Amino acid sequence: MSRVGQRGFSIIELSVALTIAGILLALGAPAFSGYLQNARLGTMAQGVYTGLQLARVEAVKRNQAVEFVLTNSSLETATADTVVPATAGRNWVVRQRASASQPWALVEQKSSNANETGGVVVAATASQFAFDSLGGSVAATVTLTNPALGLCLPAGPVRCWTVAVAAGGQVRLCNPDATLAASDTRACP
Repeated sequence: MSRVGQRGFSIIELSVALTIAGILLALGAPAFSGYLQNARLGTMAQGVYTGLQLARVEAVKRNQAVEFVLTNSSLETATADTVVPATAGRNWVVRQRASASQPWALVEQKSSNANETGGVVVAATASQFAFDSLGGSVAATVTLTNPALGLCLPAGPVRCWTVAVAAGGQVRLCNPDATLAASDTRACP
């Protein structure tokens, strides 16, 4: 008897294909890891940007001063009154109060756990950003980097971010790369 058309792959063909796939995966893993770290950095920068925008909008909407605070306090146990401001804070709180004699009321908060942040380093020129009832603020910046991955672009592989608050209250997410032209909309002021 003769066999009519064999189907499938031999064990040798499967092992060769799996070996090639394993080699390609091993070569791509470091690049994928760097991509994930850059994505974490971008996500944290977007979170800070969103918090600052929220504080500005709430100040105008409530017609009262609203404050954005960077902190390393545990947001599970701290209240809007007890958070400790930190210029290197990975968590943030948006809070407001009707008068100086009243306690702070929580508007919104965001906690970043260590697994989310990786090696992200936050460096701000101020730990508290106050927005007045017209949405104005004092000019300040929050810079997010990841030194564990290397230098920021263009000198290294890391896409660093800066969240800039202008004196008029405008909040921008920008690229601190000094080689960008001043007319480039991604460049920081």
